Amino acid sequence: MKTSNSQTAPQPPRIVPTLIAGFDVITKHIGLILFPVGLDMLIWLMPHLRMKNMIDAWTAKVFQPISDTSDMAQIASSAQEIWTFMAERFNLLITLRSYPVGIPSLMVSNLPLRFPGGEPLLIEIPSLGVALLLAGFLTLVGIICGALYFAFVAKAVIHDEIRLLKTLSTWPQVSLQIILLTLVWLAILLGICVPASCSISFLIMVGISVGPIAIFIFGGLLLWLAFPLLFSPHGIFVNQDSMWASVKKSVQIIRMTLPTTATFFISIGLLSQGLDMLWRIPADDSWLMLISVVGHAFVSTGFLSASFIYYQKADEWVQNMMEKIDQMESEAEAVA
Repeated sequence: MKTSNSQTAPQPPRIVPTLIAGFDVITKHIGLILFPVGLDMLIWLMPHLRMKNMIDAWTAKVFQPISDTSDMAQIASSAQEIWTFMAERFNLLITLRSYPVGIPSLMVSNLPLRFPGGEPLLIEIPSLGVALLLAGFLTLVGIICGALYFAFVAKAVIHDEIRLLKTLSTWPQVSLQIILLTLVWLAILLGICVPASCSISFLIMVGISVGPIAIFIFGGLLLWLAFPLLFSPHGIFVNQDSMWASVKKSVQIIRMTLPTTATFFISIGLLSQGLDMLWRIPADDSWLMLISVVGHAFVSTGFLSASFIYYQKADEWVQNMMEKIDQMESEAEAVA
């Protein structure tokens, strides 16, 4: 009796069971949420590294001449208020939340000014050069710590255990690959932003109003280029692939599973945004914010775990389909 291929072949990943399985993994290894909890507590309670004096001086120089003219007074005033609000809340520690690999954080979007019982110490950064050096250093630290966080979650998914010593031994190599991947993402972003900003500036100079159209085109182009790379970190952690091998596999997997993968990421995005509205309800100086921090950490880590499970199943399905395609081509050549 022959067994059909459909009975033994891996099935395409399904979204809801994958999400449930991801949260099951984190429930078994709840200690993994300490990474995002720790980052949030650091941003919330530690001294804030601010650039308020520099931003205020820049806005005064830029917007004060404009505000002298009656036509632009309201626009300049509104813009200056926005920059002043950002200067009040901005904390350079948020650069610890690196991309595409990093530890998720609720406080990066909240930018709190108070904590229960008081206010954090405010440290003004003296110059733009110091700010850039600090931002670069903190981003590098965020990438390296994020690589460890991703590695622990991946090990929990693959082996159902953390494997501390094994993970720590591969941490330096994995971090190097993630740093290279971050540079590739940065190069792609700059490759889009620089020509786009030059084109938009030129069109504005010649008197063509392209605001909404330009934003739509820019967003669509960025999404079109970035979406195939969403799984580019996963191969590094799951299969110990090199950066380029992981990027190529990400493009292949997403290309062959596009409808399901798009639905998967859209579902995660919508659920994350909806729950973030819930996490932001408590005030910055309320102890209830601790519940939000823990809840956000659990959900974010669960989604990351689900993405690794989805990646594994999608990779198995794609490889099986590629083998079938190769087999069909070989049979066709033999018949010919």
